[in-house]
Amino acid sequence: MTKPQQAWFPARFACVVVAAGLALSVSLHAKPLSRADLSLRLADELAGTRLEDAALGQRAAALAHYATAQQLEQAGQMREALEHYIAVVRADPSQAEAAQHAAELAYRYRGKDEAVALLESTVMARPADFRPVMALVRFLSTYGAEDEALKSRAQTLLLDLTKRFPQQAEVITFAVLQHLSQNQRSQAIQTLEKAASRSVEDPAWWLALGRAAQEVWPLAQTEMREEHTRRVNVFFERALQQAASGPPGDPVRLDVAQYYVLTNQLEAAKVLCAALVAKTGNLQARKILFRLHQADGAKEEALRELEKIVEAAPADVEQRRLLAEAYQEREEWAKAVPHLEAAIQIGGGDAADYQSLGQLLLQSQLYDRLIELCGRTIQLFPDNPVFHIHQALAMRSLQRWDKAIAAMERAASLAETGQAELVNHRFFFQFGLILERGGKPEEAARMFEKAITLTPKDEIEDACTTMNYLGYMWLEQGVHLNKAGELIRKANELQPGNPAYIDSLGWWHYKKGDYAHALVELERALSLLKTLEPDDAEILEHIAQTQVKLGDKEKARQMFQRALDLGPTDPRVRQRIEKGLSELK
Repeated sequence: MTKPQQAWFPARFACVVVAAGLALSVSLHAKPLSRADLSLRLADELAGTRLEDAALGQRAAALAHYATAQQLEQAGQMREALEHYIAVVRADPSQAEAAQHAAELAYRYRGKDEAVALLESTVMARPADFRPVMALVRFLSTYGAEDEALKSRAQTLLLDLTKRFPQQAEVITFAVLQHLSQNQRSQAIQTLEKAASRSVEDPAWWLALGRAAQEVWPLAQTEMREEHTRRVNVFFERALQQAASGPPGDPVRLDVAQYYVLTNQLEAAKVLCAALVAKTGNLQARKILFRLHQADGAKEEALRELEKIVEAAPADVEQRRLLAEAYQEREEWAKAVPHLEAAIQIGGGDAADYQSLGQLLLQSQLYDRLIELCGRTIQLFPDNPVFHIHQALAMRSLQRWDKAIAAMERAASLAETGQAELVNHRFFFQFGLILERGGKPEEAARMFEKAITLTPKDEIEDACTTMNYLGYMWLEQGVHLNKAGELIRKANELQPGNPAYIDSLGWWHYKKGDYAHALVELERALSLLKTLEPDDAEILEHIAQTQVKLGDKEKARQMFQRALDLGPTDPRVRQRIEKGLSELK
């Protein structure tokens, strides 16, 4: 059973609905409703005091009856509800939807004849209105499926309806769908073709017919897709022809563009949207164009459109997020930051949003801003250890070692009681780095050893990185040389050909006093580097140190100079290089 709609109530009568509803609520609690005329008395009173003419009085009566009918139907008193639905139709015959619902109830409780008579009365009361006729045709087609006379009458009414209202798109589309529902596809096609031959200048007419045409010629049928697309396109092309130039016609052109997108005519959609953007700068057209460029893999064009969308609509949270994601894909972290910040400020954000923002600030090396953000997020999400980790990493980057260590300790404590999965091998590796740089090598070693123990077997790269780092740290400290060698050799065994691990192996030989073997490994590490980066200065420095031990001071001096020219970023490495050059002079 279809539920009657309330959309036909005019806004200025809202007071009537509210008043009727309140009065009815009181009466339902006081005593059961039968066929009381409470709402009629209310309507009469309102009509006398607030509504000045008879027509408005009838509307008030219809509304009051409708409120009563709704309450009764919800209470399961269907026959009593029917009385008031009938009263709605008698008070205001223009309400075709209410009439159809009343007819459905009448059919159930009083029989077919009374239901048909009710709908016929609305047709007679509104002879110039096509909606009551449509309601009657719909009822006859639905409930007269086994009655040839009723079916025949429905067809006659439908034919007459299209003749009387040939330029009503609602009538034409209704007729098409009715024919299809009765398996009369040829009649549906005939109705559409006749409508298509008319000279109608309203683009909305052609859009409505285009939507109906998609039911007649389904575009999902692969074998008929080309022919069906050609036939349906005619209606949308006519809509474009009739669309006004400039912004007034934008809604029509956008509807056609959406049709092209939904039917996979992407090039046509792109051309149409590009023209729209060029002429009027239409924002919705830009959004479609952005999606089309995305689908084509045209990332630069998509980004340009998205930037213009955000510029035109800075408060659009969704577009802000999309732009932030686009910059992240390009690894332009700093550009992504303000857009994600704006999205959170405008639309709010959860812990995941703040985590993403913190990660962006970290990748952008905006450490002071990250520390400021963590000050807020730790207050907002006090039990979330991630924000303490962010704080620790920012403090580490600013070489505030004590604060970084304290933040990691807080993160570990929180994680172990609530999010133990965060205290994994990567966490302990980062904790070890901070402790080592903070001057606590023994504690750092324990963290690295935990990291090695917790590293899953399939995370070979992570395991090798930790083993190499711990082994190299011990070499630099001059302790546990044998254990250091075991770790470094294991890393080389698992991932052979890694210049960093080979450099550590060479440096282990150096620390053991085997300078000739050290030089072989160090030069092998250097040979594997296709281009030298500032961080590779340490390998050159190691070679230079080894050549000093082997007595080749000129080669050592040259290697120190090459290392210095790379501009090493680690101040400890740079200091050793400068010291080596000074001693050779």
